[in-house]
Amino acid sequence: AATAEVRTAKGDLGRVIGRRGRTARSIRTIVSAAGEEEGVDVRVEFLD
Repeated sequence: AATAEVRTAKGDLGRVIGRRGRTARSIRTIVSAAGEEEGVDVRVEFLD
């Protein structure tokens, strides 16, 4: 398992997460799919 950290500037975390978490969900989906291709379970953390 691996962890991908998405770091944002102070105050921009809400913008990255998006409405109802749609952007964050999309980022997680893309990263997970890329990890699956390589056989790695990837977890995404959003940090500000």
